[in-house]
Amino acid sequence: MIARSKDRVVLAAVSDDQVVGMAKTHFHEEPDGAAPAGHYLGGVVVGPKSRRLGIGSALTRARLEWIWTRSSTAYYFANEHNTASIQMHEALGFQPRGRTKEIRGVRADDGRADLILFEASR
Repeated sequence: MIARSKDRVVLAAVSDDQVVGMAKTHFHEEPDGAAPAGHYLGGVVVGPKSRRLGIGSALTRARLEWIWTRSSTAYYFANEHNTASIQMHEALGFQPRGRTKEIRGVRADDGRADLILFEASR
């Protein structure tokens, strides 16, 4: 299932007529502090019973393919403690670009943890 606009896509993973995962992208026209302008992977959510089955990776690969038709660079950021997400994105080619307390208005653990900004190139 796909919903898209010129600058954004929202994907849903469906199994047995049930939504088991969702993921989205964002496009930011302007830089914001340490965060460059460009296409960002937004949140990916997979239901508890469907985790560790490759659904998050499949949704992320599909979003990257969508971004690659528009840009040669994609960005993503995560709470420094979200090791599952970080490992999945690193396996898909994302490399750390920097750490900060806030990215595009998002803070990790009420500012007690860092956010890591990642970048991937086609």
